[in-house]
Amino acid sequence: MNTVKSKHLIVTLFLVMLVFPVVANDGDENSLLWKISGKGLEKESYLFGTIHIICQDQFFMDERIENALESTQKIALELNMMDPNMMAEMQQLSINEGFKNIKGEFTGDQAVALDEFLIKSYGAGLDQLGVLKPFVLSSMVMIKRLPCEEQSSYEMYFVEKAKDRKMEMVGLESFAFQVGIFDEIPQKMQIDDLAKLVTEDEGMEEFESLVAAYLEEDIEGLYEMITENEMFKEYGNLLLADRNANWIPIIEELIHQQPTFIAVGSGHLASETGVIALLRKAGYTVEAVN
Repeated sequence: MNTVKSKHLIVTLFLVMLVFPVVANDGDENSLLWKISGKGLEKESYLFGTIHIICQDQFFMDERIENALESTQKIALELNMMDPNMMAEMQQLSINEGFKNIKGEFTGDQAVALDEFLIKSYGAGLDQLGVLKPFVLSSMVMIKRLPCEEQSSYEMYFVEKAKDRKMEMVGLESFAFQVGIFDEIPQKMQIDDLAKLVTEDEGMEEFESLVAAYLEEDIEGLYEMITENEMFKEYGNLLLADRNANWIPIIEELIHQQPTFIAVGSGHLASETGVIALLRKAGYTVEAVN
């Protein structure tokens, strides 16, 4: 499919963070669900690509995904959403150092537009919410700008499944680690991206294209959208490649212990530095489940 170039970081991060070739995928391997076997595994594990938030009427969960989930004994997400300390950690790490308010970092027009949007959406403006880090505010804006009142989350769906089946859940990384990635990206760049979300319509057009590609299970198209983002061109290794590489030994340990259902942002699947290619390079058979 033809995809648009993504200019907004937060749009593409919905495929990358719970906040984004020799062994590259063939062109006809369009799927969000992949079976992992071989290299001495007694039973198959599964890899699934999520979008971290989607309108409820576009959320899908078909029989092949349900069957894969039922055949496994553990769920691995980017973050362990069942960690009882997760919420407190998120609240603590979402605040700017020293409770600095970033309201003064915007131009006058940007500050007015963002302040009005936050007051209308959350009942509080930059005077109160400006102490939050830019990526947190960007996520808050995107959620309210979605063309639907009701949203769904694949991660929360898997949390409920884990609770119902009394399955263990693990995280491939910590929230502190994810926040640390943003600390490596200039705040000014993040603030400009945030301001554009409330002053331009391009962000929502990009999100609609992203969702369309997701529903078509076009992981190559999704990866192309992500890598066209200017911030990804400079910080792509931090946001994608390095994290993928870090996950492989963790995934290997998990799948050799017991059959595991691994769900990560779908932006992590494609390319020669993606999880599929890295698992194949490590000696596993990774096959699309259609």
